[in-house]
Amino acid sequence: MGFYDIPDSLEKDIADYEALTAEFTDGKINKAKMKAARVPMGVYEQRKDGTYMVRARIAGGDISPLQLKGLVAIAQKYTSKPFHLTTRQELQFHDIALADTHKIMKELREIGLSTRGGGGNTVRNITGSFDEGIDAQEAFSVSPYIRALTGRMIAEPDSWVLPRKFKIAFSGSSRDTALAALNDLGFIAKKNEKGEKGFMVYIAGGMGTKPAIGTLLYEFAPHTEVYNITRAAKQLFDMHGNRKNKHAARLRFVLYRLGKDEFIKLFEKILAEVRDKKHPVLQLKGLKPPDKGYVMIPVFLGDLSFEIAGKIAGIAAKYGEETIRLTPGQNIMFRNLPEKDAHIISDELAKTGVINEDSAIFDSAVVCAGAATCRLGICLSRGLIKAAKEKWEEKRSMLDKTGDVIIRISGCPNTCGQHMIADIGFYGAAKRHEGRLAPAYYVMAGGVLGAGKTKFARQKGVIFARNAPDFLLELLEHAQGNRKEGESFAGYIEREGGKKIDQLLEKYNAPKQTAAVDIYTDWHAEKEFSLADRMEGECSAGVFDLIDYDFTAAENSLAKGDAEGAVAAASRALLITKGLEAKTGEEAVRLFNENFIGKHMPADYAGVAADFLSHAAISPERALEFLKEVKKLYNSMDNSLRFPEIAAAGPGVGAEKTEFRDFRGVKCPMNFVKTKLVLEGMKAGEKLEILLDDGEPIENVPASLKNEGHEILNMDKRDSFWSVLIKKGG
Repeated sequence: MGFYDIPDSLEKDIADYEALTAEFTDGKINKAKMKAARVPMGVYEQRKDGTYMVRARIAGGDISPLQLKGLVAIAQKYTSKPFHLTTRQELQFHDIALADTHKIMKELREIGLSTRGGGGNTVRNITGSFDEGIDAQEAFSVSPYIRALTGRMIAEPDSWVLPRKFKIAFSGSSRDTALAALNDLGFIAKKNEKGEKGFMVYIAGGMGTKPAIGTLLYEFAPHTEVYNITRAAKQLFDMHGNRKNKHAARLRFVLYRLGKDEFIKLFEKILAEVRDKKHPVLQLKGLKPPDKGYVMIPVFLGDLSFEIAGKIAGIAAKYGEETIRLTPGQNIMFRNLPEKDAHIISDELAKTGVINEDSAIFDSAVVCAGAATCRLGICLSRGLIKAAKEKWEEKRSMLDKTGDVIIRISGCPNTCGQHMIADIGFYGAAKRHEGRLAPAYYVMAGGVLGAGKTKFARQKGVIFARNAPDFLLELLEHAQGNRKEGESFAGYIEREGGKKIDQLLEKYNAPKQTAAVDIYTDWHAEKEFSLADRMEGECSAGVFDLIDYDFTAAENSLAKGDAEGAVAAASRALLITKGLEAKTGEEAVRLFNENFIGKHMPADYAGVAADFLSHAAISPERALEFLKEVKKLYNSMDNSLRFPEIAAAGPGVGAEKTEFRDFRGVKCPMNFVKTKLVLEGMKAGEKLEILLDDGEPIENVPASLKNEGHEILNMDKRDSFWSVLIKKGG
């Protein structure tokens, strides 16, 4: 009853997972062990304690009407939240109790679906072109390869113990609508001069915070080599991937480390070994030529209600099993339809409220979960697109020249919202204003897709979150009036739109602070913005965000010819690692000079600080050299926020067995940093009592310390503050 083979081993996998869940509930195993078991099974903890997300693997996004009906029936038993469609063509259940997760796995297995590989360091869901059978440039159907390879991959034990996630994609033509060039391994269908089927193959691409376009491995590889190539790439990654540092663990970092030539040489060696084992080629199940009729169903925010899902399944059942495909744009393509019926179905879907063409540009936007549910999120990305859509309602006449524009939004620098390939993209950040942090977005524009043509969108600048909807709508208005007929949006950006964005960024750079608009509160947020509230008990994430922000400010100052501003911003960047905060540029340089220069950074740079403090001129060249040295120091920092010393730094905190610190009035994440610094000077097993304010400090600092390996012995409420007793970990 499915499009890919479910291995017999899955039954035991689910049983083992169920047993571990019971042990965790009984307190027999710790949280870390439970996490290691659940994440590879596609189960993630959400921001709300005690709730989980379960991700079903949908190979190539293909799901039958009967399976969709089955998914609705399963979901209605365990949650009231709608389904969520992902950019990897998967489907997620939200707000699930841990005790119900194994039940969902069992019921999914009954309808030919699995959660195995839905997360963790595994072979993830294999994606494919959403426009199969419709793309005029399509070489041949890639679905049979996706399905056969999925069955082979999930049956292999080494698919679940990789250094990091491993993503594979198949595109049917050089338009690369499945983003094959941006995956760890990508196949783009083509035929050679003899008309034989094969693939252009890309390797070591990826998104994440350090995205990369894949390296062209083969201009043409016979289609019979798909499994061997995949097996070799997986083995190379398994043997040479970085298991120590998850931030440098993807396959592309192996290529960076070895260099392109050595990487390909190693790949060819492993591929030869794989070929020697004579694995059977993939057993492909042929597809009849699809009908060309289709209807695209935009799904706002990727959230699919059970009611709408049921309606789609009911209509699709009349036209066969190969009719529903989840797209990488978090939408649904109702496909393989008689062309004469497409408009009839479209009208029917419109009448029932499934489709609203007037808001298609926003309903089709790609938006990650953001800080609403993701524990890594910084900004409420879903809130931004909602606000923009609300403002759009009176401007629907723009659709003729902007209806094809793809907006992509991520709530943080990770590219879950695919902002790096957007026509117009945003990713969440924090921006200082008058000494306080406010939610903000970096603006991206002009992404291009296509075999050998893929280009990342360019980062144009940063804007307060509260100004982003007005910025976006004014840009779309300009595109509506100035985009040429048939011109790609990237072409418009290159010709004229880029300059317009620069003008708008300058226009909207000032905070829009009124009685009705609070720049310190994100869109659709219930309370004031705080980085401490955006972390999985890991306040250091906020530290890194602030450091990156100050480095960007230094670079922007240099670009404007402001050498003194660059020195001040660079000096400010690392102060937080010492628990220090400067209110002025002069104070930042003085504190940096006292705490870093001559201790962690060569004493030669004291001259830059001295010139700044005495108001002597600093050349742009000296400022750039200073910035580079500070960045070099930052890169030498270890995971405990410590730097290598080049001279004695004086006495530490001391080695007393009992310590006390009053951190009332100290905001997140500075209170965490200050506590961390005290603990650094203590011995394992010693105790530290700290005082924290109620609210965000008590909600976040203890959780962060626990994640660092320390033990929270006691937490007592005293009037409007808390006493927290900590035992230093080993």
